[in-house]
Amino acid sequence: MRQLQFYANHKEHSQVDQASDATQKYVTSLLSSKLLDYGFHTNEDQSLDRVEIHVEDHPVALSVQCDQADEQGHLVCRIHAHADEDQPWFTKIETQSVIKQLAHAIENTLKDDDSFSEFEWKG
Repeated sequence: MRQLQFYANHKEHSQVDQASDATQKYVTSLLSSKLLDYGFHTNEDQSLDRVEIHVEDHPVALSVQCDQADEQGHLVCRIHAHADEDQPWFTKIETQSVIKQLAHAIENTLKDDDSFSEFEWKG
């Protein structure tokens, strides 16, 4: 599945020594709260980097990973959606539609926060 890559100004979220973890937790918490505005029901995993999203009966797990600071000290972050690949074909098509809607909601949510920039879809 496609992934969204973007830069995060971690100075907004934490101290430098724990920037990746703090930024991942910040993104996870932000998505958990803001995706409700788009009609997605969320359930934040206790690990730092996962959000479980539900739309109707279509659960989709999101993973958030931040690392590799660039020259300006920004972290490179990636969000990837994980859906059950062993679904019946019609359910799989419905889930893909949900993931497309979710992708727009995620990108719009992150663009509303000034600490994120340079969004690019990969894959």
